[in-house]
Amino acid sequence: MSTYMVDSAQVAASATQITATAGQIRSEVQAMMAQLVALGESWSGGAQATFQGAVAQWQGAQAQVEAALDTISSQLQTAAALYSDAEARSTALFAG
Repeated sequence: MSTYMVDSAQVAASATQITATAGQIRSEVQAMMAQLVALGESWSGGAQATFQGAVAQWQGAQAQVEAALDTISSQLQTAAALYSDAEARSTALFAG
């Protein structure tokens, strides 16, 4: 027999907080990318090309982080709704 205890409101609140934090991260990343692009355009040569490659690699990793945060938030929202619904249905069974 499975036993679990979940505060669906807390799960939903966590999902909301993760979404907000992901938005803040996106804003900070956009500002940083503007600086990196400007820096990359300020010089030329081998070092600049290597720098651009590093920036592109970082952008790929950052996109994965953002996607993971979006997935986690979405899954938490779904879990909160499912737990809340299960509780409401169970309560209704005994409401008479």
